[in-house]
Amino acid sequence: MLISAAIAAFGLLVALGRIGHPIDAQLVSNYGWSILIIGVALFVLFAVRFVTRTRRARSPHHSA
Repeated sequence: MLISAAIAAFGLLVALGRIGHPIDAQLVSNYGWSILIIGVALFVLFAVRFVTRTRRARSPHHSA
């Protein structure tokens, strides 16, 4: 989850123009928004898996 949060933060910085420069007259911010969306999606995926796994472990009906 930490890596995906770092990817999202990097994407946000690129999208806002804090990192990077125009490549062949194309705006880097478009790539930044894509990186941000991917990072957020990965973070949500890992967070949901973590919460689901934690709830299963705490469930009284769980048999090991």
